[in-house]
Amino acid sequence: MLYYTGVGQRLCAPVILEPTPDPGELSGARVLIADDVADTGATLEVVRDFCVGRVAEVRCAVLYEKPQSTVACEYVWRRTDRWITFPWSSLPPVTDPEAAVTG
Repeated sequence: MLYYTGVGQRLCAPVILEPTPDPGELSGARVLIADDVADTGATLEVVRDFCVGRVAEVRCAVLYEKPQSTVACEYVWRRTDRWITFPWSSLPPVTDPEAAVTG
């Protein structure tokens, strides 16, 4: 998934990077979508919408949830309205799926 391109900078809409799951393999699955932060909720919404109707159950878990998130996650460690800087935030966003896999 690609959405944020820098601090406070993002694309118009999230982009799902390859490889995407084969919907046929998800039939009947119980899926937990995990993310570091639900800021706008847009990335969680795209993944959740991809799953709805294809899986038996879908839930979301995040470390941080912000009040403006369009997705209310079932599992949240902390709620905050502050900008979160994670240790991995010092690395540039993944824009090439091959680079993410091969490092």
